[in-house]
Amino acid sequence: MFLLVSIFVIQILHLSLWGWSMRIFGGWSGALWRTGFGLAAFCLFCPSQWENLTWGFQTCFVLPGLLATLSFVGLLLYWVHSGQSSGGWASWKYLLLSVAAALGATYSLSNGNLVWPLLLAGALLLRLRRVAVLSLAITGAASTALYLNGYTRSSSIDLSLGVLVTLFKYVAAYFGSSFVQTTNDVFHLPPSSIRYAELIGIIGLMVAFWLLLRMPSYVRSHSPFRVQLVLMLLFCVGTGVVTAVGRYFLGVGQAFASRYQTVALLFWCCIALLLLAEYLSSPHTTQNVALLRSQVILLLIMLVTAPLSQSPLNRARLRGFQRNAAAMALITGVPDMEQLRWADYHPENVLSLVPYLRQERLSAFGEPISSLLGKPLDSMFNLTSPNECKGELESATVVASAWPRSLRITGWAWDSKHRRPPPEIAIATYSVIIGLGAVGDWHPMNKAANPWMTTNFIGYTGYVQNVEQSSPMEIYAILRGSPASACLIATAK
Repeated sequence: MFLLVSIFVIQILHLSLWGWSMRIFGGWSGALWRTGFGLAAFCLFCPSQWENLTWGFQTCFVLPGLLATLSFVGLLLYWVHSGQSSGGWASWKYLLLSVAAALGATYSLSNGNLVWPLLLAGALLLRLRRVAVLSLAITGAASTALYLNGYTRSSSIDLSLGVLVTLFKYVAAYFGSSFVQTTNDVFHLPPSSIRYAELIGIIGLMVAFWLLLRMPSYVRSHSPFRVQLVLMLLFCVGTGVVTAVGRYFLGVGQAFASRYQTVALLFWCCIALLLLAEYLSSPHTTQNVALLRSQVILLLIMLVTAPLSQSPLNRARLRGFQRNAAAMALITGVPDMEQLRWADYHPENVLSLVPYLRQERLSAFGEPISSLLGKPLDSMFNLTSPNECKGELESATVVASAWPRSLRITGWAWDSKHRRPPPEIAIATYSVIIGLGAVGDWHPMNKAANPWMTTNFIGYTGYVQNVEQSSPMEIYAILRGSPASACLIATAK
């Protein structure tokens, strides 16, 4: 939970930094600031990046974006203040901020190393003091050398024409996939979806190149916000290229992975904000009319792409269910290795940590449900009428990797009283709780036969350890309330 909260805090801080830059560097206020801030919020919290928003491990994936932005902001603050002072601490503290943030980005993820050449290029373009340029060059070189110390590549990079074309297609799809509907299996996408994403990505890269050519004019006009946007745009493009070099052999479809959308959405955010700034600064447009047109265009883009959010939301819910089911396997002590892969690619590592987690009441063992095993059912819950719930037991299979005999049970459950799926299930024998389960799997129901059903995420998976073959089992839905109640949905003998 701490890591998940950290991800959202990082994104909120990143959004706040963007909002600050718009107001201080860009001079945006009123409706213009609200438009830019809303666009940034849409991109930073868009559900298409659902992997990074639902997997605590991805903290390191969202952190470089925040730190890269902070590093560029520090560089631009130094630029602004160094021209107003004699170069004392008032300006140097911003350069130190830029260096510190760049170091943090470097040691968060490999793409953080891209910040250093961008800082150096920016310092040269902004014509900063020689000592500042040398400081960035020396620190960046030392940091990159330390990062690469001991690094070995498993194979050399093939720079043949075919590979270069594949790399370009991968980068184009990396960014263009933001506007394309995807499926769970990114390795078997329809060719039309890949071509569509490549086309959109190529258009985006062409626009980014045109904006890059305008960088000198942004410096001459002393527009730090636009300079920041171009630097961030280059960071995103560089990240796409680095990813392509390491992943192109998996196929272009792999570029559609949802975790890459955190970078791709920042890319489109920078382009949109730069185009908005360009359009509003045109001498041939009235600002109020131009802003209204821009708002309408952005709103239409959001409305058109809104249906694309349903698929990532569903995949996020299913991933959450699978991990909750893995947690139930751990709590009940049933080593279902296939299910535990949802918690870690190497489930044996998870099992080795179980004694410590259980003793310290960490992770799943810190939840109240973990203390229910072996307790009398009626002492933990109010037993309610079976009319307040519905459900079935559909399978009870022996877990081959578990000993003594343990079962994996599946089915569906519905809380009729509150008209929603119950949060958990409990399995009891002779009125003693012997197993637990999670609810939320995709389980399509016949709406004509069940018109009261408002969602299909009603499937459950539960585990029972060391159960005798002749023992009767009762499956209870745990209904929300204070106190919680248990409702019988199925029995098995």
